[in-house]
Amino acid sequence: MAPVAKYALVPLFVGFSLFGLYATLGVLTKTGAGLVTRDLASAPAPAVLRGAPEPFRTTYTGVGPVDRHLSVLVGFFAALLDDPGAGWDTSAFFLWTLGQAGAAWTLLLLESLRAGHRGRLVSFAGTAGFLFQNLTYAFVVPLYLALHLLTSPAARLRPGDGDAARRALFVYLWDLAVLTSNVAVAFLAPSLLMTLPAAFGHSAAQHYGWLAAWQLFPVWSAVLQWAAHRAGYFLLGSMVPRDDAGRATTPGVAFAVAVSGVYEFALTLAVATHLPVLAVAALPAPLRAALAPALPAALAPVLEQVTFARTFVPWPLPAGPPAVSRDAYGPGDLAAVMLNFLQYDLYSGSVPFLLWAVYLHQTTVKDATFLGMLRKVAFWLVLGGPLAVVAALLWERDEVVKEGETPLEAKTK
Repeated sequence: MAPVAKYALVPLFVGFSLFGLYATLGVLTKTGAGLVTRDLASAPAPAVLRGAPEPFRTTYTGVGPVDRHLSVLVGFFAALLDDPGAGWDTSAFFLWTLGQAGAAWTLLLLESLRAGHRGRLVSFAGTAGFLFQNLTYAFVVPLYLALHLLTSPAARLRPGDGDAARRALFVYLWDLAVLTSNVAVAFLAPSLLMTLPAAFGHSAAQHYGWLAAWQLFPVWSAVLQWAAHRAGYFLLGSMVPRDDAGRATTPGVAFAVAVSGVYEFALTLAVATHLPVLAVAALPAPLRAALAPALPAALAPVLEQVTFARTFVPWPLPAGPPAVSRDAYGPGDLAAVMLNFLQYDLYSGSVPFLLWAVYLHQTTVKDATFLGMLRKVAFWLVLGGPLAVVAALLWERDEVVKEGETPLEAKTK
């Protein structure tokens, strides 16, 4: 892929961003579901979201405008997670969403920490994350990726140029050491706590509190990354470059070893949540009928409801999902709208992510072939979804840091 292709990708990404904004927030305003969440934010106590734990919490910080905005965001996810009429297809897609979003955040945070990005706008992952939590992933992520292509030294690397790659792609070893734990604490733990309130014995107030805390996970993650890096450096000093056997080695090899753990983490998140959902969704009808009698009665609806069409295919535009009455919505009405929102949100943001990774892979990896790249894309798309593809391609791209590096043994002679 020629480097000039970035100038075709940038307007394409802007187009995806605008489409994503329309397909998510634009459609939400047409369905009436947006009015329901806004009514909650301004309702006198005790506010009630039908089917969700009562009372609905509308106070989080004591600052009126902030609390109203948080109430809208919390109302959205409560309508998705707590709707008693939501089917297993909604639960399956939300699980898939968490895996893809967790992998995406891991990769965005990693990208922001690279040496070539210090002092540049693309280094502010916390800001980008805060924006996509409030303005949608579909709108913000394509714009971030377009900015990356236009400003990042990593987007100007030549195939096999190890020296330039080391200057652009390196990340402090302490940052790599704490990154996955950071994502586990700042993203995965709140995700689990907000999704399973009954399992943790949460009251209504606690449930909504965790939903509100999750909205700010990019901020917690950015702060935690900064603090953990500095604490490690202050208490233990600089990390010595080591290979996968623990021996002292060159910076390029040490970086490749350390960053592999980050990519393995992202791939695990994506594959562990994508493959089970896809395996059930792709079952043919005769096999579903044969398996149903063998399942406990409580799990029989999983086979019935988690189909590919119900789980992964959104309502076509411009019609969108059925409208919701703000005063007379019933079980399942809100969840259907919110599921459609998430589908367009993830797809509109993840397709540019995948194209961005393809571009970086093809312009940086030595002797990369388009056919070989397509095979990798197909393999990881089936195994882990679009963000698994991104992780796999970036992982191979990062291996270029070892090109042209003098082995440690030669340096010491």
